[in-house]
Amino acid sequence: MKETREQAAYGYVTRQSQDLFFVLSEDSRILEANESARYLTGCREKTSFFSDLVVDFAGTFNLTDLVQAQGGPQLLNMKTAAGLPQSYDFYFEQVQNRILAFGRLDAREMERLQKQMLSLNQELNNLTRRLHKQNAELARLNREKNQFLGMAAHDLRKPIGLILTYSEFLLDEVAPAMDTEHQHFLSTIHKRSLFMKNLVDDFLDVSAIEARRFDLDLQPVNMPEVLTRSLEINRLQAEKKGVFLQVDIGACPGPAVIDAPKIEQAVTNLVSNAIEYSRKGDTVRVRLFCRQDHLIFSVEDNGPGMSRPDMEKLFTPFGRTRTKKTAGEKSTGLGLLITHKIVTAHNGTLHVDSAPDRGTTITVKLPVIRQM
Repeated sequence: MKETREQAAYGYVTRQSQDLFFVLSEDSRILEANESARYLTGCREKTSFFSDLVVDFAGTFNLTDLVQAQGGPQLLNMKTAAGLPQSYDFYFEQVQNRILAFGRLDAREMERLQKQMLSLNQELNNLTRRLHKQNAELARLNREKNQFLGMAAHDLRKPIGLILTYSEFLLDEVAPAMDTEHQHFLSTIHKRSLFMKNLVDDFLDVSAIEARRFDLDLQPVNMPEVLTRSLEINRLQAEKKGVFLQVDIGACPGPAVIDAPKIEQAVTNLVSNAIEYSRKGDTVRVRLFCRQDHLIFSVEDNGPGMSRPDMEKLFTPFGRTRTKKTAGEKSTGLGLLITHKIVTAHNGTLHVDSAPDRGTTITVKLPVIRQM
């Protein structure tokens, strides 16, 4: 059926026009409003009143006076859903017991809004340029920081390695002839040298990661063997602290293509971290099994656990949680960040399940490539 001119005009006013259109009762209740009016004012048909949408009205609001007014449109300031009033020229027409109200944006208001939009657009462009400039400067500073960090760590590694080697030699060869106090001094030198070596190694790893020089050397290896080598390093730490290591290695058919040294580093970090947060007599459970095309590796402890805010800090540089290590062990705060980068570089995922007084379980899931 062909649409009449009246129907087309009504459809345009109610659905497409940017002007405001209201059908009002004589007590100013909004019986009908077009889409522009509903969007601008947030009014609801049948429940909202036109009088409530008008602000800064001089005198008592009287819809009859507006309808009977002569001399052209009535300038009204309308409340908006955004909170800023806008000025509209309104025409009122009474048809039987209904009042039609047409509002068109005031020319001066239109000009003001256009100027405001241009000003905001210019300000946005200026802020965008400043942001690009600041981002470029931050990128430059980050490159310089990584370069300095890498150079400093590299230069420190050799003297620290010498101190560590000589202190180990003295502990093995000379310490038995020393008194208790001097043995303690020598042991402290060795422990601090080892801590500094680990710190330097972590700095070099982080520097490589941030400089995007974190390349993987993928080779087919037997994952249970990688896990066993890593645990050999952790067993001495666990024995010294009186923590039990419970290991469950499932069958994994065939070799997996991974970067074995980096995965071994990730495993060592996770197990060492679990031991550090365990008390004497606690058990750290380590599991490795295969599921379809994935290696699943998990480390579970029954230490103090973590709150949700602390868990969000785990993989940030130098992230510190409020949970204290049980023997006051020192760390760089970089181990878990490096572990997370190693796992994600293998297209794997790392999930943390923890709660205060419930311990922590960290699960690593690695996709397995069977052939290179």
